[in-house]
Order: sequence, then C-alpha cells, then structure tokens
Amino acid sequence: MKLLDKICITERELRMRALFLLLFLFLNVAFLLCCGGYNVSDESSSEGGERPGGFIYQGEDENLIVVLDVELARRRLEEKYFPLSIKIANKRLRSLTLTRDSFILIDEDRIPHYMPDIKELQKNYELLSSDSSFRSQTGFLGDQIVRSFSYYRKAESNFFPKTAGAGRVIDEVYVRQRGYMEDLIYFPMPQDGIQGKVLVLRIDAEELEVPADIAFTVN
Repeated sequence: MKLLDKICITERELRMRALFLLLFLFLNVAFLLCCGGYNVSDESSSEGGERPGGFIYQGEDENLIVVLDVELARRRLEEKYFPLSIKIANKRLRSLTLTRDSFILIDEDRIPHYMPDIKELQKNYELLSSDSSFRSQTGFLGDQIVRSFSYYRKAESNFFPKTAGAGRVIDEVYVRQRGYMEDLIYFPMPQDGIQGKVLVLRIDAEELEVPADIAFTVN
C-alpha cells in the first residue's frame, strides 16, 4: 500500500506539473499578444514593435532596422485600402531587394493580405494625392524618430505614385548595405477592420534567411 501511495503521489505531481507548465505557456502567449510584439512564425526574425513615440513602431535585428508609422492608417479606417509609412535600413547585407511581394500584412486571424498593384489601387482608392500631401506636410514619419539615417544612402522607391502619370512606378527597390528606403505602402482593409487589432507586417526578400516581422496596432 505504501508503494502504491507513492506511485499515486508521483502521478499526481506529474499531472500538476504538466498543468502548471501549460498555464505558464498560455500566460506568456497572452502577454505577447497583448503587447503587440511577437512573431507570427517561428521562422521569422524578431521585430519587437518598440514605440519610440506617437504612432511610430520600430523593430531591429542584425540585418535590418524597420520603422513603421500608422498615423495615416488611423485616418483611413472606413476605406477599402489603408496606407502604412515605412522606412527600412539595411545594416549589413551586401544588398536587399524589395518588391511588391516582399510586404505581407497578417491580421489577427493569421490571414495574409498582399499589396495591390497600382492600377487596382488607383481605381478603388481616391486618396493617394491626399496621402502624399499629408506626408510632405508632417515630415515623413514625423520628427519623433530617434534613430538617424544621415549616413545611409537613400534608395529610390515608388510603389504607389500619387496619381496616374505622376512618376514612374518602381516595383523593385534595391537597398545597398548602409542604405535605406522609405515609401507609403498600401494593403486592402481586412474584413474585420484594423482598429485596435494586433497586426503584423512581414518583410521578406531573397537575401533574408528568414522574414522579418514587426507587430503593431492602429488605435
């Protein structure tokens, strides 16, 4: 009987420890989701979604610095598409090639959304010109960015010219080492909207071993 009691106690302890471990993992996942800094895939680099201030999110790994501004997105909650202001700096890769397919928006249901082509956006979205003016009036990404790109060379990028014929569409952006790009990129509005949701911008390129994810919310 004593041996049986010991075995039962051991089994109970194992069950309790297993339940405690599951509870610990659940609480950690819930915390990460609430904070908005997590990776959708295990095979992605860590872009923690830090908040330098205002509407800006910033993530960094050994290769890239990503700065995301969601202020314009807050003003387009009722539209079919919404913009994100983005800046990407290449710290150490020999080159970085970014195309329209390099950017993927992943919503809370883990549904991916892809950037439209320029004709689709111009046909279904009438605020390209206003978005461009807003950017130039406020200063791109605002004055709150704490990281300086003054010694980085700017790459030419223009995925979405503000009006038809107002500049050449650039579908491939080449960012040299110690170079950066900045642009307004657009995504279709998810079915459940974006306000208050934890969203992830995934950035992929042939030069990256794993995609870079940056989590953000639009409030």
